[in-house]
Amino acid sequence: MAVCVVGSINVDVIARVEQLPLPGETVMAHQTLRLPGGKGANQAVAAARMGAAVRMVGAVGDDEAGRWMLEALGAAGVDVGAVARLAEVSTGTAYIAVDARAENQIIVASGANARLTPGMAPPGEAGDVVLAQMEVPAETLAAAFSAPARLRILNAAPALASAVALFPLVDVLIVNEHELAWYAGCAAAETLAATVETARMLRARADQVVIVTLGAAGAVAVWADRHFHAPALPVRPVDTVGAGDCFCGALAALLEEGHAIDAALGIANAAAGLCTLASGAVPAMPLRAAVLAACGAAAT
Repeated sequence: MAVCVVGSINVDVIARVEQLPLPGETVMAHQTLRLPGGKGANQAVAAARMGAAVRMVGAVGDDEAGRWMLEALGAAGVDVGAVARLAEVSTGTAYIAVDARAENQIIVASGANARLTPGMAPPGEAGDVVLAQMEVPAETLAAAFSAPARLRILNAAPALASAVALFPLVDVLIVNEHELAWYAGCAAAETLAATVETARMLRARADQVVIVTLGAAGAVAVWADRHFHAPALPVRPVDTVGAGDCFCGALAALLEEGHAIDAALGIANAAAGLCTLASGAVPAMPLRAAVLAACGAAAT
């Protein structure tokens, strides 16, 4: 059994600035970084650092960046045997600006991620937890979610119309507040009660759980007849770029272990909080021991 992550693999080019640029504005960066990233890769590393056996399904270019990404994932304990190496296409790249308040703007050039086809995604095992995001083609995700699996999780980010057809195929749907409002076609919820009500609008199956990440307010899991809210770990963030991905990967690892969602939610929040204390996404993913220690400290 393993966590099988079907998703994007990018090189992150990060510029640290005092304030994010307005349209037409040029701002100066005081630091630039080149780091491993991509929602799929981020979530795979987060799950691996929480102790899960992780298999990555994705695509990179047959280029220096692709080889660098495969080395980084392998070093983090992720099985990259199912990652396709594609000629005549570049490895995906994300251009990220991060300001002094840890807010960010991101532009993604999909590259090889857009060429990931259903035939490149080998079927998993019936005991696997399958985790995916919306940075690879929806038809590839549909094939992955239709294969045998113990649990299917979709982080419907970025918000895309093509994701809606995938909702009935998954057991757990994860969105943030902005994605929740986008998919529901309504204004952003201003209270927890409104968030819960809106999340129920997205449920495509009676047995489906919708999880909404709330940033500094934690996360809430919503079922048909109840909800459970877990507060965030109190931190002073440095960089929030990988926090949502860290939450998803940690949650998948915990569910693969057999934790109930109620119990896993707070631990995944702690992982996401720790992730914001360092720059970048993949390098900032915390180890299991640090996450559990933070949970213990928060409880005292």
